[in-house]
Amino acid sequence: MIFIVASLLSGCFKLPADMAELDDSIVPFDNPFVLRDDVVIEGFNTELQCPDGSLARFHMVYPEDMTEPAPVAIVLHSGSFDYVLKPGEDGPLSGPHYHASSRLNGEFAVRKVWETLGLQIDDVDPAEDNQGTLPAALANAGVVQLIPGNCWGDMWHNEEGLQGNEVEYDGFPRNGRAFASWMVRLLVDDDFAVSQGVDIPAMIDLDSLYLFGLGNGGRGVLELLQDPNLPAVAGAMVDSTPDNLAAFTEHPIDFGDEIEGIKRIFGEENLADIGTQSFTGDVELPGRFYYLWSSSDPQLPRASMEPAAAALDGRLGVVVHDTGTQGHVLSNSDIDLAREIVNVLFAE
Repeated sequence: MIFIVASLLSGCFKLPADMAELDDSIVPFDNPFVLRDDVVIEGFNTELQCPDGSLARFHMVYPEDMTEPAPVAIVLHSGSFDYVLKPGEDGPLSGPHYHASSRLNGEFAVRKVWETLGLQIDDVDPAEDNQGTLPAALANAGVVQLIPGNCWGDMWHNEEGLQGNEVEYDGFPRNGRAFASWMVRLLVDDDFAVSQGVDIPAMIDLDSLYLFGLGNGGRGVLELLQDPNLPAVAGAMVDSTPDNLAAFTEHPIDFGDEIEGIKRIFGEENLADIGTQSFTGDVELPGRFYYLWSSSDPQLPRASMEPAAAALDGRLGVVVHDTGTQGHVLSNSDIDLAREIVNVLFAE
C-alpha cells in the first residue's frame, strides 16, 4: 500500500487517550525541538463535517507573547488517502478500508495533526518519522501556524460543489480542499471566521502567508496555488509529494488499489490526463519555493516526484533538494533540514 506513509515526547505534556479532553484546552507546544517557552497549541472546531458526522477541526500554533504581527503558515499534513473497499450493511463507512484503521473520521484527523507536531503517543503512520521538527522550526522563527486535519482521505483535492469526488461510489462527499481553503478564509474574512465561531488569537501579517505540504499534503499546496481567490503567497514548500499521479495510474498491475482510490477522488473521466495535475503544469509559484524529495523514498515511486524536480530545477526562486536518503516526509524528522527550509523561505 504505497500511500501508507517515532514520536519524541517531552516529559511535560502528553496527548491524552481521550481526544475530547483537548476540546477546550490550550496546551504548550512542548516538543523537544521548540526553543521558545511561550508557544502554545489551540484547537478549533468548524461547521464542516467529516464523513463520520464529526466536526472538522484545525489547530493553531502561536506564541502567546506576540507584540507585533507575525508571518503565518498553513501546514497540510501527510497520510490523507483512504476509501472503503466494499461498504457493509451499516452505511458507507462500514466494511474494510484501504487502511486497516479508517482515515475517514475526525479522530484520525486530530491524531494526525498531533503526530505532525511530534506529540502523538501511538504512531499513526509508522513508515514516517514524525518528530515535529518542521512545526518546531516554524515556531522558533515566530511563525503562526494553522494545521487543518483532513478526515476525507482525498489528498486535499475535493471540494463539494466545485470539484467533487465520486459520491455514488463513496456514499459521502469529500472536502479536503475545501478545508485547506477555509484556513485562508479564516485569516482574510472576519465575517467568515465569526460564522465558524473562530477568533484567531494571534496577530497575523497577511502579507507574509506561507504554505507547507508534507507527503500528499503537498498536493493541497498545489490546489491552493491554483485557487484564483488565494491572496499573494510569499513562499511555499512541498516535501515527499506524489506530484505525478500518472506514476500510479499508468501501472495498474502494481497500483490497482491506489488507482481505485485516485478514481474515487479525481473522477474516472480525469484519469487519462491525471499527470497534468502537477507542479510540472501551468502553476504560478510564489517568489520562494522549496521542492524537497528523495530519490530513495521507500514510500513513493521515483516517477511520482522526479518529473517535477527536473522541471523546477534551475527556476528563479526555486530550491530543488534531493536528499537521497531512505525516508519520507523528510523535513519533519530532521531539525537541521527544517531550519534550512525556514531560513530559505523567510530570509530577508
